[in-house]
Amino acid sequence: MDSKTLSVLEYPKILERLKAYCDFSASMELARTLEPTDSHDLALARLAETSEARRLFSVQDAGIGGAHDIRPAADLAARGGVLDPQQLLDIKSTLISCRELKKSLERKTDEYPRLVQIAVGLPESHGIVDAITRVLSERGEVLDSASPKLGTLRREIRIAHDRLMSRLQKYLTESASKLQEPIITQRDGRYVIPLRAEFKGQIKAVVHDQSSSGATLFVEPLPVVELNNKVRELELQERDEERRILYELSAQIGEHREELIYGVENLAMLDLIFAKAKYAEELKATEPILQKAESGRQKQVSSDQLSVDSKQPGKSLIVNRQSSIRLMDACHPLLAQDTVVPIDVDPQPGTRAIVIT
Repeated sequence: MDSKTLSVLEYPKILERLKAYCDFSASMELARTLEPTDSHDLALARLAETSEARRLFSVQDAGIGGAHDIRPAADLAARGGVLDPQQLLDIKSTLISCRELKKSLERKTDEYPRLVQIAVGLPESHGIVDAITRVLSERGEVLDSASPKLGTLRREIRIAHDRLMSRLQKYLTESASKLQEPIITQRDGRYVIPLRAEFKGQIKAVVHDQSSSGATLFVEPLPVVELNNKVRELELQERDEERRILYELSAQIGEHREELIYGVENLAMLDLIFAKAKYAEELKATEPILQKAESGRQKQVSSDQLSVDSKQPGKSLIVNRQSSIRLMDACHPLLAQDTVVPIDVDPQPGTRAIVIT
């Protein structure tokens, strides 16, 4: 079916509504590119998937809450890149979502065979979730316990920082009349105090900055230069250790790139099926009956072609491969369902076209 025909039929608008029920970007992309199929067997398979999901939703909640499209992060890690904390947390939450969904379906092969078959392809954790939990807080901060060296460095930073603050605090007290205000601030990574410009030279210090008016100089008193150096040196060591930890964690993830990417694709497939089921439920839709003819040109059928039947549940759309179609109590899915009037469309044998005025 060509794009012009699909546009006239407002098929893209249907896909936009379907996308609204998807929970993450990978499944939204699948929904956006969903096309009708002329394969009878494929149409039946997709309809069966949607029906399984509707039955699942009738007895329990299911979904992929917390999942993200982690394929770019997996690619970066496999190339030797270092993932940032947010990317790592996204991977963690995605793997947890996969684990929970897989667990909820794995014992229900008889009830939902098609969903279970897809869920089998969801990725295993391989210790990645535990590794990320050991390294990062829920806010994405690298924990002191991420490595013994990092813990030691941070203790030393706290001690050095306290000594520096204590010395600067004495300047705030003893030289209060020479300061613009009694605060300790930072310039270029150095801790400084705001000296009034007219007192320049009365405190031996390194000038790091000045205010736009020139009335205030931000200075580092010479006696605290070494303390500032110590804090800065330790902070750089801390940064390097954090990066080393994130690199090792990223390398662990990169080793499982293929499985993670394949898993996201399967997760997206499941989420799209769930979206179809939710949309069908909103429309009070029924599964079409596709009749396979022995001969004749195949009729093109949408992979999620469902008729709306809010008035008389159980009636449906019947399509066969000889281009005949029968609609019972059907409603346009884009019209307001509480006001639209259902109609029957049952062309006589031999009808080749219907003109709708």
